[in-house]
Amino acid sequence: MKKKLVFFLIGITLFLISLPMSTKMIMELIHNQKMNEHYKITKVNEGYPATQSTYNFQDHIIEVEETIKEEKSFIDPWENKTVIADLSIKLDGENIDTLINHPIRVAEKGLNRYYGEIAYLILEDKKEEKSQFIILLKKTREVQKEMPNGDIVGGVPAEKLKYKLYTLNEKGNINSQSFDFNERDALQTELLNAGGVVPYSIGYYTDAWEWYPSLLFPLLFPFLTFIIGLILTLVFLPLRRVKK
Repeated sequence: MKKKLVFFLIGITLFLISLPMSTKMIMELIHNQKMNEHYKITKVNEGYPATQSTYNFQDHIIEVEETIKEEKSFIDPWENKTVIADLSIKLDGENIDTLINHPIRVAEKGLNRYYGEIAYLILEDKKEEKSQFIILLKKTREVQKEMPNGDIVGGVPAEKLKYKLYTLNEKGNINSQSFDFNERDALQTELLNAGGVVPYSIGYYTDAWEWYPSLLFPLLFPFLTFIIGLILTLVFLPLRRVKK
């Protein structure tokens, strides 16, 4: 009887420890499948060669006008020659937003200059068969530098990052949304990842699937421990026999 109780306690412990993470990871898989069925997100700038920052979408011109504030450059922690500039985002010649004193990669061309600050995306709604142009801005200013001792300073905690999203539809109507890193909906999460304006890849329910996989995670924990815990709990569940 004591041996059965020990196995039951081991099982229920493994089950309870594994349940929160395994549940979120399964929810994330289902969520990703639904998002892929509903939307297709295309990043306008694929890296090299760089896409020009002036872009034509359905006869509407989106462009970035930069005003360099500090000519003196510095090398950021990722070995990019960087200067500080104001970045004005314009639609058909009219200014819709400005990033003040943001870093730009001055040695790069096109949209590569604004990596991590501005992203252009095409959002296709598969169900409604409509496309929208997305301008995604990181509103929080970060000027990161590496100190002589190797420390990187000037960054902002992820939970304090703020963003603004402009959506231009096929008819030329534009809408905007402001949101925080910690307060984002499912679609905003997908757009942040596609735009490369987050410090690391993120999930909606959990970031666990974005981590580097190994034998320990997620195979051993939480899935194997969840299954073993469930089996031990059910097999050694202490039940009293009812006397007839």
